[in-house]
Amino acid sequence: MPILRIAPICNGKIYVVPNHSSSREKNWLDIPIHEHLQTTPSPTGKTALKLKERYHAHIHTSEQPRFCVKYRNKSEHSDTVYLNVLPLEKEEDIHFSHGKFVGIEEIRASYPSFSPNLQEEYEFLGMAAELWNDFYSEL
Repeated sequence: MPILRIAPICNGKIYVVPNHSSSREKNWLDIPIHEHLQTTPSPTGKTALKLKERYHAHIHTSEQPRFCVKYRNKSEHSDTVYLNVLPLEKEEDIHFSHGKFVGIEEIRASYPSFSPNLQEEYEFLGMAAELWNDFYSEL
């Protein structure tokens, strides 16, 4: 089953929240927007935009998710993951309970504290976060 993930990024950092999705899972930090899909997501980004809109109470930006990378995760099911980024101009544009922005170095230093998917994605996300940080600093 494919997984769609949207990583909010701002100021060169990635937004994470505690993951409480299952009592069997460890309490990892993970990106807040993700969902198992029944079908492959739309190549036009409509599926990601619909997922972002479900979290409108937490996200205050008109920016749209942007596709970053597709990969197979290392779970027992080897799911196909469609990773998107949601660039934010200001850190105040998002708020989930206990959410925070973390840098790549913090993820690297506390690797076991983060979800297996985020452990696979953090280098991609780090590059994307830096690119968007450069973009917003030039405006």
